[in-house]
Amino acid sequence: MRIFSYACCTIMLLCQLHASPFRQSAYFDNTRGLNRILFDFWTQKGINFPAPASDAVFLRRVALTAAGRLPTANEVKTFLNDPSPDKRSRIIEKFLHDPGYAGMQAMRFADMLRIKSEFPINLWPNAVQLWHRTIHDELAQDRPLNRIFYEMLTVSGSNFRVPHANFFRASADRSPQGLAKMVLLTVMGINPGKIPPEMIQNTALFFSRIRYKSTYEWKEEIVYTDYLPIELHAALPDGTVKKFTSPADDPRIIFADWLIKENPAYFCRAMTNRVWHWIFGRGIYPVADDLPLKNEPGNEPFSAEVQNFLNDEFIKNNCSLRHLYRVIMNSAAFQAAFPADFPEQTAYFAAYPVRRLEAELLVDALAQITGSYDRYSSVISEPFTFLPDHFRAVDIADGSISNGVLDTFGRPPRDAGTFTERNTASTDSQNLYLMNSATLFKRTNLYCRKLRKHKRQKAFEQIYLDILSRYPTAAEYKIFENYIRTSPNPGAALQDTVWVLINSKEFLFHH
Repeated sequence: MRIFSYACCTIMLLCQLHASPFRQSAYFDNTRGLNRILFDFWTQKGINFPAPASDAVFLRRVALTAAGRLPTANEVKTFLNDPSPDKRSRIIEKFLHDPGYAGMQAMRFADMLRIKSEFPINLWPNAVQLWHRTIHDELAQDRPLNRIFYEMLTVSGSNFRVPHANFFRASADRSPQGLAKMVLLTVMGINPGKIPPEMIQNTALFFSRIRYKSTYEWKEEIVYTDYLPIELHAALPDGTVKKFTSPADDPRIIFADWLIKENPAYFCRAMTNRVWHWIFGRGIYPVADDLPLKNEPGNEPFSAEVQNFLNDEFIKNNCSLRHLYRVIMNSAAFQAAFPADFPEQTAYFAAYPVRRLEAELLVDALAQITGSYDRYSSVISEPFTFLPDHFRAVDIADGSISNGVLDTFGRPPRDAGTFTERNTASTDSQNLYLMNSATLFKRTNLYCRKLRKHKRQKAFEQIYLDILSRYPTAAEYKIFENYIRTSPNPGAALQDTVWVLINSKEFLFHH
């Protein structure tokens, strides 16, 4: 491979890659709702209001956040040429109803719920496919999240026939204490390691009557509440003491009624904080998996007003995930430009937090650009699972199905269901893959062959639209033409440009 050629064009092109100023769009509406709260908050902190991101950057940001994919070249052209003042809110709505939306959010939920067929979760393939597909369809239909989680907490039945019966199976520790810790983390966002042991023991009593029964079907289990009568009394996480007789009073229903119906603040706080983390890479609280039961110094939301507003919006709108995304993505924080003059701007979301693309999004973006997808299969023969060609990594149901590229870029193992399982740090192995992979070399070759039907300038423009979701600047055109004139191999200019751009931060990062 032409390593020297790649290096030369990399040095020339990357010097100018981010030099051009962004084309500014209309400023934010700061007269009501979340924007009003954010602008008041930034004023109190003495922070400059953020400049809006360019239309091209904003479109890419929306597509990746909502649908887990890059915008197509036609979508970029249409959006950039649209003079309508409300085009940003309309494009948000478009991607919130994109076919990729449910797949992207199902991936988030699968990470949170530990959807994985093999050790240490051991849901097994049939249950994984059923549960993931159900979650995907429910999110596509925007089923209220409080109903989804209420069903997870209370349902009984076969894990192969009742999808949400897998909730209490998706835990490496199925003891009452282990299930209590899993529920506190998943549904309330509370780190069990920081809760007093007495509270863990009390919470565990609500899940102490869960039983599992095997059937003649391979790997099938029935989840149910023990039918033997017993009197229990236990304290809920807020200190409320409940006395009940099981199974006449199902302990799981008592807990679910308290959490979802009677006192939804903990559940709403956990979900709004998670969605904020999914959108920005950081939660409203300092650590998304460590929400305190009560306010404590050093572990507070960056803005209590923002947290309370989102909780109210979530409840008023029937616990709709799509509405929560809509509110946050229409905000000044989401639409802010990414350069920050001061650290406080990023800390308080007055600048968009820059971070590397998640493994699945990055691999799928390369596949979308080149038209050539990775292959995925299970490594354990219970049974072997082979996914079809052109399968998006975002849509992989099973945490046990992966490949070397996804693992290299930090796909989570789904063992604990925490945000820290996903690794977005850059490594030498990732750089080697992006700069010198034989597989990627073949795929970019095929992509560049398709571009040869265009004239040189048109092909150069298409590369930018496909990879960076924008048009090249005049300076970048000039660099490209100069490179062709001075290169010993002008015919390789397009392919060298592709390699440069897929190794640029503009492509590899959320920005």
